[in-house]
Amino acid sequence: MDQNHDVGSKTVVDNFEPASAESDTALEAWWECFLKQKRTDDALNAELRATWEDCGQRRLKFAREVKQITELYQPVEKLITSVLDADKSRRGYYLYIEWGKMRRKECLLANYDNDFFRATYAQYRFLSSATSFLQALVYRIIPQAPLVETYLREHVSRVISIGVGPGPDMAAYVAYARTHGFKQRLIYYCIDQCPGWSMYLSAFDRHWSAEHRVSVWFKNYRFGKREDVETLPDADMLVFSFANTSLMSGAIWPLLKARYRLIVVLDGIKEVLVDSFLDAGFSDFTLTEKTNVYYHFGGLPSDDGTNQPATAPDTQTVSDTTPSQTLVMD
Repeated sequence: MDQNHDVGSKTVVDNFEPASAESDTALEAWWECFLKQKRTDDALNAELRATWEDCGQRRLKFAREVKQITELYQPVEKLITSVLDADKSRRGYYLYIEWGKMRRKECLLANYDNDFFRATYAQYRFLSSATSFLQALVYRIIPQAPLVETYLREHVSRVISIGVGPGPDMAAYVAYARTHGFKQRLIYYCIDQCPGWSMYLSAFDRHWSAEHRVSVWFKNYRFGKREDVETLPDADMLVFSFANTSLMSGAIWPLLKARYRLIVVLDGIKEVLVDSFLDAGFSDFTLTEKTNVYYHFGGLPSDDGTNQPATAPDTQTVSDTTPSQTLVMD
């Protein structure tokens, strides 16, 4: 990563109108400009550059979904800009550079306690992480397991996101669901050991709750032990998006697989991870040079009504949420 790269510069989102119905020609022009800008922004970061190069091969429908992500990102981006405006010494940037050079990211978990680091991290990685999740879902998981699309459309209302960060996987799935015309309210249970991410999730929830029928709950917790599985709420989909799963007990994966019908994990390529997931019966594939995806799909619910995923209520109040969880709304 170039240490002279201007973290405080305007991102590509500032240059475009919110996503809406438009001609294919206009969307193509937006897509080309978006990719050009992101390739420039991340030219010296091999991991992020690979994400955008891969995106360039996708069809126009994918571009429409990505544009929806950029719209959903706007309240988060506004908060990022506000935080970084106060970082006169660029402390967040230098902490991010330090984090980027460290192979074992878990050695620098303390960086996440710094407001400026979190804002810088979100600025650099939100859109690339969101598009990685979208690519994994649309171009790999659904083609390999076509019934996943039916399951998402007809049965997914409650989603757990572990290691949620500023919420890129949430933005990606909301963009996918709304672009494809899914009507159900989405309730997100977000878990992260860093409490500072709640302000970004709150901004997302406050801005989009009514328009996109999405509710966001946040719990500050370090998940990863076998006994933690029982503390999770019921849900229709479980997501781990770059959540340091190598630090979690391998014993959790069979337990999660037995409980949740759809599990999606994006993480780095580490032998210990591959073995844990394959031993638990997960499918896996390589998304980019540095990212693997592991997933489990247990099929559609049976017609006799047994083992049905719980249906989320159309309300802001979720009765089975424990007192330790915090509703991220003002």
